[in-house]
Amino acid sequence: YIHAEALLRRLTGAEAALVVNNNAGAVFLVLSALARGREVVISRGQLVEIGDGFRIPDVLRQSGAQLVEVGTTNRTHLRDYRAAIGPDTAMLLRVHSSNFKQIGFTAEVALADMVALAREHGVPVVDDLGSGSLLDTSRFGISPEPVVQESIAAGADLVTFSGDKLLGGPQAGIIVGNAYLVDALRHHPLTRALRVDKSTLAALQATLLHYVRGEAET
Repeated sequence: YIHAEALLRRLTGAEAALVVNNNAGAVFLVLSALARGREVVISRGQLVEIGDGFRIPDVLRQSGAQLVEVGTTNRTHLRDYRAAIGPDTAMLLRVHSSNFKQIGFTAEVALADMVALAREHGVPVVDDLGSGSLLDTSRFGISPEPVVQESIAAGADLVTFSGDKLLGGPQAGIIVGNAYLVDALRHHPLTRALRVDKSTLAALQATLLHYVRGEAET
């Protein structure tokens, strides 16, 4: 793992990184290792379903975490998160709605504001970007997607995203962020069941090297 991890740290600015089999596995590992038997606070507008019927509420339940919904489908405010945080809160979870878009009378909380609130209460913020990107997609004439580096810079404790899709590498799930939390994930029993093989790591490393060399856009 060491080569891909070093490149991920370099490219994202994160303290540590871990690679698993896909992003669904990455989210499940984070919840299982850090939130089993405790509460995970998430906006109702982010309880999404992605490909193959993968639903955020289902994976939360399977992980043993307790779902705490805040806000409404179209509008969630910082005060909603504040009111939901309690002694059993394990984390604040933000999930990017990568396969649909809400327009009109909507409101969502900026990641930096979530982080500031979480710091007040001593709980981590996990940002699931799904098909995460290392490049500003608006430069290519398509809708802007959240950039992994920006989530790290905003203070997210862990960021999860796919190695394929927008990144352009092999199917994999990538977790970057706080070294202490990543180390806890690395030593969790579930990690072995979700590990990737050497060919996947080699393909991911080759992909990441294109970013390091400035070749990712060519």
